[in-house]
Amino acid sequence: AAGGRGRGRSGAAPLLGRVVGMEVGGEAELVDRENAHGVGLLQEPFGKGKGEPGAFPSLPEHGKHHGAPAILDPWGKGTFPEGCPDDPFGIVAEEISPFADSIKEVLATDHPILDLAAKHFFAQRQGKQFRPTIVMLMAKACSTAPPEGHVGGDAYGKQAMLGQITEMIHVASLIHDDVLDEADTRRGGEAVHKLYSNKVAVIAGDYLLARASVVLAQLHDNEVTEIMSTALESLVQGEIMQIRTASDDLLDMVTYLRKSYHKTASLICDACKSCAILGGHAHDSDVARAAEAYGFHLGLAYQIIDDVLDFTVASDVLGKPAMADVSLGLSTAPVLYAAESNPELVPLIKRKFKNPGDIDRALRIVLDSDGVEKAKTLALFHAEEAARAAAKLPEGEASRGLTSLLHIVLSRNS
Repeated sequence: AAGGRGRGRSGAAPLLGRVVGMEVGGEAELVDRENAHGVGLLQEPFGKGKGEPGAFPSLPEHGKHHGAPAILDPWGKGTFPEGCPDDPFGIVAEEISPFADSIKEVLATDHPILDLAAKHFFAQRQGKQFRPTIVMLMAKACSTAPPEGHVGGDAYGKQAMLGQITEMIHVASLIHDDVLDEADTRRGGEAVHKLYSNKVAVIAGDYLLARASVVLAQLHDNEVTEIMSTALESLVQGEIMQIRTASDDLLDMVTYLRKSYHKTASLICDACKSCAILGGHAHDSDVARAAEAYGFHLGLAYQIIDDVLDFTVASDVLGKPAMADVSLGLSTAPVLYAAESNPELVPLIKRKFKNPGDIDRALRIVLDSDGVEKAKTLALFHAEEAARAAAKLPEGEASRGLTSLLHIVLSRNS
C-alpha cells in the first residue's frame, strides 16, 4: 500500500476544473471535474445530504469502534499513552527551528509596512508552531527511507517547505479572521489590523497567501498543489458558512462540524495527506488515507476543545477574548449540547445572541448544563479516531509522537 506514487485513476495527473483541448487518442476532449473533494485525491469528509455519513465518522454514533479499548485518557490518569513520548515537539524541534527565518526570507518585500505586517507573527509571537510540528512528525512517520537517511533528502526538503506553506496559510487566515471578527488581540498581543489598519491587514494576509502559493508551485507536484489549493478553498467556504447559516442549521451539530472542518481541520487534513504524497506514497494508499484521516480527526478535536476553552478559561490565558464565538453569534458544541437539555437556549441561538443579556444568559445555561462535558466527549471521540489512524502509519517514534499530540490537544488549557 505504501508503494510508488499514483497519478489518478487513468495513470495521468488528475485535472482540476474544465480543460479544453486535451489530446486523448488523437482527439480533443472536454474534462469536467468538481473540486478535489470526492474525486480521488481527497475523500469526501461528509455525506452529500443531511445525516448521510462521509468518509470519516463525524459523530460517535457514526463510529465503528464502539466498545474498543480507549487509547487516550487525558482527564483520568492524565498521562501520555503507553510508549508515547511526552514531548512530541522535541522530536522535530531541530527541523522546525529555521522555519521562522525561512518564512521571513520568503516574505521579504521592499514596502516597509507590508514587510512588518506580513512578518508580524513570525518575528515575535510564533505561537506553538503546532501545524508545522504535525507536518514534520507526519513526514518522519511516512518516510520510506531509514531514519538516518530521511533528513536532508529531496522528499524531506519538500515536506519542510510544505510545513512552512501550511503555517503561512494558517497565519494569513488568522489575520483575515481578526479583521472580519473585529478582534483586538491574537496570541496575547495586538492583532495586525489594530497595529496598522484593516486595509494593511487584509493586504498582508493576501500577500502571505500569494507567497505561500509561490512556494507551493516550487514543489512541482500537481497532486499536492491541487490538495493544498482545496485547503484554501475550504477556508473560504468555512468563513461563508460562519457568515451565512440558515436559522435551523444553527442548531445542527453536523453543520457545526462541517464549518469546523472547513475553518480548522481542512488545512491540517490536507497538509497531512500532502505530506504522505511527498513522502512517496500514492494518494489512495493506506498510508496516505491514514494520514488524511488523522488530520481530519485531529483538526476537529482541536477545534472542539478550542470551543470548550471559550467557556472555561479566562481570556488572559487564551490569548484572545473569552466567549468570543458567542459574542459573534456562533453556536459551538458546548452550546448545542446544552440546548438539547435546556430549550431556553434555542431562541438565543436562532437570534445569534443579539439581544441584551443573551451572552451572559447563554454562559450561565451552558455552565449549568452538561454541554461542556458532552463537547469534551465529542473531542475525545475524534482524538481516538485520530489515534487509530496514527496506528496505521509505519511504527516508530514519529507515529507515536502524533498520538502524543492528541493527548496534548485534549488536555491543553490555552
